[in-house]
Amino acid sequence: MKKIYLINIAILTFFLILLVLFLGLLNKILSGVPIYDRLKIDRNQLTYIKSKDLEFKNKFIPKINELKINENIIVKCGYQESGIYHLVMEQDIYGFRDNKIEAYNNSDIVMIGDSFSYSVCVNQPYDLKSQLEILSKKKVLNLSQSGSGPILQLNTIKKYANNAKFDYFIWIFYEGNDLEELIDEIKILKENPNLYEKDQLFDSIGAKQILQSKNDIFVDYNKLIKLQQKFPEKKIIDYKWQNEKFVKIKIFLAEQLRGLNSLIKFFINYKQKIPNKEYDNVVKEMNIYLSNKKIKEKYIYYLPKYTRLANKYKKHPEVESLNQIKNLVEYTANKYGFRFIDGANFFHSREVPLDVFPHKVPTHFNENGYKLLAEHINTFISK
Repeated sequence: MKKIYLINIAILTFFLILLVLFLGLLNKILSGVPIYDRLKIDRNQLTYIKSKDLEFKNKFIPKINELKINENIIVKCGYQESGIYHLVMEQDIYGFRDNKIEAYNNSDIVMIGDSFSYSVCVNQPYDLKSQLEILSKKKVLNLSQSGSGPILQLNTIKKYANNAKFDYFIWIFYEGNDLEELIDEIKILKENPNLYEKDQLFDSIGAKQILQSKNDIFVDYNKLIKLQQKFPEKKIIDYKWQNEKFVKIKIFLAEQLRGLNSLIKFFINYKQKIPNKEYDNVVKEMNIYLSNKKIKEKYIYYLPKYTRLANKYKKHPEVESLNQIKNLVEYTANKYGFRFIDGANFFHSREVPLDVFPHKVPTHFNENGYKLLAEHINTFISK
């Protein structure tokens, strides 16, 4: 009987070793996702804001649904992003991030996109706009909004850049969900055809509403003041990683199963209905608007998603699906006179593609990512 147990244990051990070797082989061959940072989490640690010249003022944090003009606000995004700090920003008179009022009349560059060009959870001067201004020595009006798609971006430009004089236009297309956002916006417009004729375009489906919809997005003002009194010499936010054990378990599983996950995706049908005509219409209308502005140059920057950068196998069906989107955007850009900038190739060809993400996990870009993005854009603008 003992011999049978030993044989069974030996067989089980053998198959476990084979499984580990198989998973390791899949990780090496199919998945470009590296071993994730273990996130040394200290629940008692307060993390510090990387933002220059920030001072705590009276009425520093506005209440929900009472956003005020030209006051710093703290957005509690760090839990889902870097794990290092939250976002400190100043809303301009229209609710956009960190724009000076004079930029609405006179700028060198107008830029628009979604949360990536908004620079979610990355503080000045490390955000995309600041980095681009530093490199190009040009004034940038950034009208990007988290959660926006091509239609909202088009109407935002037509409303808020209408009085602006500028030379360059940068439209950042994120391959992760911009076409999905486009489809959603078309559905919204069918239900409310006059949506963009309202005076408060930004309030309709823009970032301001997204901010206001989250009940926990602002740090409690009284709590913040107490912290500032306790640590008067430092600029701090009460920010702790939550459920760190669960986070580490998820990271461990992701490490071990990433290759298997890539293998399974070979059996998924990635054929999708790409809204070619709808996207063409939006770019066409943007081109007409910009032609009337008589600017020097207009660009569509194609920004890759994490999946593309993490994948070693170029003929993976998921990557081929993304290439269909890329081909559409490049074709449409060229059709209407936009210079197409291939950010997908730029970021994927780097030695360590995923170091542009915090801890190399799928979130928004980190400071390094926005620095590289600004440098890449500037190579075209500076020519």
